[in-house]
Amino acid sequence: MALLKEGVVPIGRTMFIPKEGGLTKDSLEVESNGQYQIVERPDRFEIKNAECCRSILIKVKTKE
Repeated sequence: MALLKEGVVPIGRTMFIPKEGGLTKDSLEVESNGQYQIVERPDRFEIKNAECCRSILIKVKTKE
């Protein structure tokens, strides 16, 4: 598993993961300490903080 990105996402904000090397939504593994939503765009994935009252920590890895 390769770590793609790790960070804190504030309330209502989004983390962007560029689509590189044939990444798909199914090839991502997301670890989080709260609720989130993943949206797939043609050039990137958007991981949005879906918590109402706090920031969350997100780690995005690739599945192997």
